[in-house]
Amino acid sequence: MESFASSDKLFDNRDFARGFSELKKRKENGELSCELLWRMCRFCQELSNTMSGEQRRKILIEGRDYGLQAMELDPSSFLAAKWAAIVFGLVVDQLPTKEKIHEGGKLKDMLDKALELEPTDFALLHLRARFSFTIANLSWLERKAASMLYSEVPKATIDDALVDFEAAYQQHSDWIENLLFLSKCHIAKKEKKQARELLNKAIDLPKESSNDEQFVTECKALLQKC
Repeated sequence: MESFASSDKLFDNRDFARGFSELKKRKENGELSCELLWRMCRFCQELSNTMSGEQRRKILIEGRDYGLQAMELDPSSFLAAKWAAIVFGLVVDQLPTKEKIHEGGKLKDMLDKALELEPTDFALLHLRARFSFTIANLSWLERKAASMLYSEVPKATIDDALVDFEAAYQQHSDWIENLLFLSKCHIAKKEKKQARELLNKAIDLPKESSNDEQFVTECKALLQKC
Protein backbone atom coordinates (compact mmCIF):
# COMPACT_ATOMS: atom_id res chain seq x y z
CA MET A 1 0.00 0.00 0.00
CA GLU A 2 1.23 3.48 -0.85
CA SER A 3 2.44 5.53 2.11
CA PHE A 4 0.36 8.34 3.64
CA ALA A 5 3.47 10.36 4.57
CA SER A 6 2.80 13.04 1.94
CA SER A 7 -0.86 13.67 2.84
CA ASP A 8 -0.07 13.51 6.57
CA LYS A 9 2.62 16.16 6.10
CA LEU A 10 0.17 18.34 4.17
CA PHE A 11 -2.32 17.93 7.02
CA ASP A 12 0.28 18.89 9.63
CA ASN A 13 1.16 21.94 7.52
CA ARG A 14 -2.55 22.84 7.32
CA ASP A 15 -2.58 22.52 3.53
CA PHE A 16 -5.96 20.82 3.74
CA ALA A 17 -7.19 21.39 0.18
CA ARG A 18 -4.06 19.88 -1.36
CA GLY A 19 -3.98 16.97 1.05
CA PHE A 20 -7.63 16.12 0.48
CA SER A 21 -7.20 16.34 -3.29
CA GLU A 22 -4.25 13.94 -3.10
CA LEU A 23 -6.27 11.35 -1.17
CA LYS A 24 -9.34 11.80 -3.36
CA LYS A 25 -7.29 10.97 -6.47
CA ARG A 26 -6.10 7.78 -4.81
CA LYS A 27 -9.70 6.80 -4.06
CA GLU A 28 -10.79 7.61 -7.61
CA ASN A 29 -7.98 5.36 -8.86
CA GLY A 30 -9.49 2.43 -6.97
CA GLU A 31 -7.77 2.52 -3.59
CA LEU A 32 -10.14 1.72 -0.73
CA SER A 33 -8.91 1.21 2.81
CA CYS A 34 -9.77 2.24 6.34
CA GLU A 35 -6.52 4.24 6.52
CA LEU A 36 -7.41 6.21 3.40
CA LEU A 37 -11.02 6.87 4.39
CA TRP A 38 -10.51 8.09 7.95
CA ARG A 39 -7.91 10.52 6.67
CA MET A 40 -10.37 11.80 4.06
CA CYS A 41 -12.94 12.20 6.83
CA ARG A 42 -10.42 14.18 8.89
CA PHE A 43 -9.61 16.47 5.95
CA CYS A 44 -13.33 17.12 5.40
CA GLN A 45 -13.66 18.24 9.02
CA GLU A 46 -10.82 20.73 8.66
CA LEU A 47 -12.05 21.99 5.28
CA SER A 48 -15.51 22.58 6.78
CA ASN A 49 -13.95 25.21 9.07
CA THR A 50 -13.20 27.31 5.97
CA MET A 51 -16.75 27.06 4.59
CA SER A 52 -20.28 28.09 5.47
CA GLY A 53 -23.87 27.33 4.51
CA GLU A 54 -24.63 24.63 1.98
CA GLN A 55 -20.98 24.20 1.02
CA ARG A 56 -20.07 23.37 4.62
CA ARG A 57 -23.03 21.02 4.99
CA LYS A 58 -22.01 19.08 1.87
CA ILE A 59 -18.37 18.63 2.87
CA LEU A 60 -19.43 17.44 6.32
CA ILE A 61 -21.87 14.89 4.89
CA GLU A 62 -19.13 13.70 2.52
CA GLY A 63 -16.74 13.36 5.46
CA ARG A 64 -19.33 11.56 7.57
CA ASP A 65 -19.80 8.98 4.83
CA TYR A 66 -16.04 8.41 4.54
CA GLY A 67 -15.83 7.94 8.29
CA LEU A 68 -18.70 5.47 8.47
CA GLN A 69 -17.22 3.47 5.59
CA ALA A 70 -13.83 3.43 7.33
CA MET A 71 -15.49 2.00 10.45
CA GLU A 72 -17.16 -0.70 8.38
CA LEU A 73 -13.83 -1.70 6.85
CA ASP A 74 -12.08 -1.91 10.23
CA PRO A 75 -14.33 -1.83 13.33
CA SER A 76 -11.24 -2.04 15.56
CA SER A 77 -9.66 1.18 14.23
CA PHE A 78 -9.76 3.91 16.86
CA LEU A 79 -8.94 6.69 14.38
CA ALA A 80 -11.77 5.61 12.09
CA ALA A 81 -14.18 5.54 15.05
CA LYS A 82 -12.90 8.89 16.33
CA TRP A 83 -13.15 10.88 13.10
CA ALA A 84 -16.43 9.28 12.09
CA ALA A 85 -17.92 10.33 15.44
CA ILE A 86 -16.52 13.87 15.27
CA VAL A 87 -17.83 14.56 11.77
CA PHE A 88 -21.12 12.75 12.42
CA GLY A 89 -21.56 15.05 15.41
CA LEU A 90 -20.98 18.15 13.28
CA VAL A 91 -23.64 16.95 10.84
CA VAL A 92 -26.08 16.30 13.70
CA ASP A 93 -25.46 19.83 15.05
CA GLN A 94 -27.06 21.28 11.91
CA LEU A 95 -30.29 19.30 12.18
CA PRO A 96 -33.61 20.55 13.60
CA THR A 97 -34.16 19.63 17.26
CA LYS A 98 -36.37 16.57 16.66
CA GLU A 99 -33.95 15.02 14.17
CA LYS A 100 -31.01 16.02 16.33
CA ILE A 101 -32.45 14.01 19.22
CA HIS A 102 -32.96 10.96 17.02
CA GLU A 103 -29.54 11.11 15.35
CA GLY A 104 -28.00 12.04 18.71
CA GLY A 105 -28.71 8.53 19.94
CA LYS A 106 -26.60 7.12 17.08
CA LEU A 107 -23.89 9.67 17.84
CA LYS A 108 -23.80 8.59 21.50
CA ASP A 109 -23.34 4.96 20.42
CA MET A 110 -20.47 5.98 18.14
CA LEU A 111 -18.80 8.02 20.89
CA ASP A 112 -19.15 5.17 23.38
CA LYS A 113 -17.54 2.77 20.88
CA ALA A 114 -14.64 5.12 20.15
CA LEU A 115 -14.06 5.76 23.87
CA GLU A 116 -13.99 2.04 24.55
CA LEU A 117 -10.98 1.94 22.21
CA GLU A 118 -9.33 5.02 23.77
CA PRO A 119 -11.00 6.13 27.04
CA THR A 120 -8.92 9.29 27.54
CA ASP A 121 -9.37 11.03 24.19
CA PHE A 122 -10.33 14.57 25.23
CA ALA A 123 -12.08 15.50 21.97
CA LEU A 124 -14.42 12.51 22.22
CA LEU A 125 -15.02 13.05 25.94
CA HIS A 126 -15.99 16.65 25.15
CA LEU A 127 -18.35 15.54 22.37
CA ARG A 128 -20.07 12.98 24.59
CA ALA A 129 -20.41 15.64 27.28
CA ARG A 130 -21.97 18.02 24.75
CA PHE A 131 -24.48 15.34 23.83
CA SER A 132 -25.40 14.80 27.50
CA PHE A 133 -25.60 18.57 28.08
CA THR A 134 -27.95 19.04 25.11
CA ILE A 135 -30.24 16.20 26.17
CA ALA A 136 -30.28 17.34 29.80
CA ASN A 137 -31.37 20.83 28.71
CA LEU A 138 -34.24 19.80 26.46
CA SER A 139 -37.51 21.45 27.38
CA TRP A 140 -40.58 19.39 28.27
CA LEU A 141 -42.12 20.36 24.91
CA GLU A 142 -39.04 19.24 22.99
CA ARG A 143 -39.00 15.90 24.81
CA LYS A 144 -42.72 15.44 24.20
CA ALA A 145 -42.38 16.19 20.49
CA ALA A 146 -39.44 13.81 20.16
CA SER A 147 -41.20 11.00 22.05
CA MET A 148 -44.09 11.19 19.57
CA LEU A 149 -41.68 10.51 16.70
CA TYR A 150 -39.23 8.07 18.23
CA SER A 151 -39.78 5.10 20.52
CA GLU A 152 -37.11 6.21 22.97
CA VAL A 153 -35.63 9.63 23.67
CA PRO A 154 -32.00 9.39 24.87
CA LYS A 155 -31.50 10.03 28.58
CA ALA A 156 -28.70 12.12 30.07
CA THR A 157 -28.16 14.49 32.99
CA ILE A 158 -26.02 17.52 33.77
CA ASP A 159 -23.95 15.25 36.03
CA ASP A 160 -23.29 12.92 33.08
CA ALA A 161 -22.06 15.91 31.09
CA LEU A 162 -19.98 17.18 34.02
CA VAL A 163 -18.10 13.88 34.37
CA ASP A 164 -17.01 13.91 30.72
CA PHE A 165 -16.25 17.64 30.57
CA GLU A 166 -14.05 17.24 33.67
CA ALA A 167 -12.32 14.21 32.16
CA ALA A 168 -11.60 16.25 29.01
CA TYR A 169 -10.33 19.08 31.24
CA GLN A 170 -7.87 16.71 32.93
CA GLN A 171 -6.42 15.91 29.49
CA HIS A 172 -6.54 19.43 28.04
CA SER A 173 -6.93 22.11 30.70
CA ASP A 174 -6.38 25.09 28.37
CA TRP A 175 -9.22 24.38 25.92
CA ILE A 176 -11.48 27.44 25.92
CA GLU A 177 -14.53 25.68 24.48
CA ASN A 178 -14.40 22.92 27.09
CA LEU A 179 -13.93 25.47 29.90
CA LEU A 180 -17.04 27.32 28.69
CA PHE A 181 -19.23 24.23 28.78
CA LEU A 182 -17.75 22.98 32.03
CA SER A 183 -18.69 26.33 33.57
CA LYS A 184 -22.23 26.00 32.15
CA CYS A 185 -22.60 22.71 34.00
CA HIS A 186 -21.52 24.34 37.26
CA ILE A 187 -23.95 27.21 36.66
CA ALA A 188 -26.76 24.68 36.09
CA LYS A 189 -25.85 23.09 39.43
CA LYS A 190 -25.75 26.56 41.07
CA GLU A 191 -22.03 26.19 41.75
CA LYS A 192 -21.17 29.76 40.83
CA LYS A 193 -17.75 29.92 42.47
CA GLN A 194 -16.42 27.04 40.37
CA ALA A 195 -18.04 28.54 37.26
CA ARG A 196 -16.39 31.94 37.84
CA GLU A 197 -12.94 30.35 38.22
CA LEU A 198 -13.32 28.44 34.94
CA LEU A 199 -14.72 31.44 33.06
CA ASN A 200 -11.91 33.70 34.21
CA LYS A 201 -9.36 31.09 33.17
CA ALA A 202 -10.94 30.80 29.71
CA ILE A 203 -10.99 34.58 29.25
CA ASP A 204 -7.28 34.87 30.10
CA LEU A 205 -6.15 32.17 27.67
CA PRO A 206 -4.71 33.11 24.24
CA LYS A 207 -7.33 32.95 21.50
CA GLU A 208 -6.21 30.85 18.54
CA SER A 209 -9.22 31.19 16.22
CA SER A 210 -12.38 33.17 15.53
CA ASN A 211 -14.28 30.38 17.30
CA ASP A 212 -12.21 31.03 20.43
CA GLU A 213 -13.11 34.72 20.19
CA GLN A 214 -16.82 33.81 20.14
CA PHE A 215 -16.42 31.42 23.08
CA VAL A 216 -14.63 34.08 25.12
CA THR A 217 -17.40 36.59 24.34
CA GLU A 218 -19.89 34.06 25.71
CA CYS A 219 -17.67 33.47 28.75
CA LYS A 220 -17.68 37.20 29.52
CA ALA A 221 -21.48 37.34 29.24
CA LEU A 222 -21.88 34.35 31.57
CA LEU A 223 -19.42 35.81 34.05
CA GLN A 224 -21.62 38.87 34.46
CA LYS A 225 -24.47 36.58 35.55
CA CYS A 226 -22.46 34.61 38.12
